[in-house]
Amino acid sequence: MSTTDQPWEFPNSSSNRTSNPSRNSSSHPREAVEVVSSAQANFLRDFKRFDTVDDFSDHHYASKGKASKQHSKTWVKKVQADWKILENDLPETISVRACESRMDLMRAVIIGAEGTPYHDGLFFFDIHFPDTYPSVPPMVHYHSGGLRINPNLYNCGKVCLSLLGTWNGNTREQWLPRESTMLQLLVSIQALILNQKPYFNEPVNDMYMWTPSGETHSKFYSENVFVLSLKTMVYSMRNPPKHFEEFVLKAANAYIDGTPVGSIVKESRETSSVNFRIEVAVFMKTVVDEFVKLGVKELEDILEPPPPLIHTNSSR
Repeated sequence: MSTTDQPWEFPNSSSNRTSNPSRNSSSHPREAVEVVSSAQANFLRDFKRFDTVDDFSDHHYASKGKASKQHSKTWVKKVQADWKILENDLPETISVRACESRMDLMRAVIIGAEGTPYHDGLFFFDIHFPDTYPSVPPMVHYHSGGLRINPNLYNCGKVCLSLLGTWNGNTREQWLPRESTMLQLLVSIQALILNQKPYFNEPVNDMYMWTPSGETHSKFYSENVFVLSLKTMVYSMRNPPKHFEEFVLKAANAYIDGTPVGSIVKESRETSSVNFRIEVAVFMKTVVDEFVKLGVKELEDILEPPPPLIHTNSSR
């Protein structure tokens, strides 16, 4: 099956997509994902992509240091350089908050891109710069809510990526103290991990890419991932990370109508499984209820009952 046959193909991605991001993280920044829906555009313009805050008491790595800690000149220079790069060059779908009183702490949110099963999802990461940074990579913790949405994102919060030293890779795939940056790391997580076919991130599955069996398994894996992404969104709404409380997006509803996972075009030749459509329709009620609790009243009446399950030979 060619790349153009994929209804949920990433619009800006190369046909030679790098699989197994844990093994193939590039040593140079990848092209940032800038595809956003029109519904997101105004909100994203109103929310600063990079800003500094005074307190990170809920940060995963808060106990690893204190405000009075003195860091080396090399450490401070590198962190300040990362701040500057992020302030100037963050893509529209990534926002970052750094802490003025604890420069070793940072928090980022990545919006799942169209064309992926992470479409419009919010994925939060806590970052810590160790004392030996940049000789060693930052430490990164994913806010999983106890859910495993990707082979590279564990439910314990571990992020598996060569650039972080949490997966073996060749020299150019690992953290390079004089070259690697926080921007590169965040873009790598978005492009390499939160991609359109996360099933193939698992090394053992890579050999089945483009085979009928592999594509079938990938499709159903992605359907499950999308449902888990909705559950992750609800977790984030119920437990919003500090300084991102206002960062709430309206959930996409097109999937209920049968659009394939992560599809960008409604007129795709391939449809999602009926069971998936029902599961999304049912859980979207929970998602909308959470939005309504947050004051988004216009969403109260947007959902229709899930489609009936018709048992036919073509139901899948």
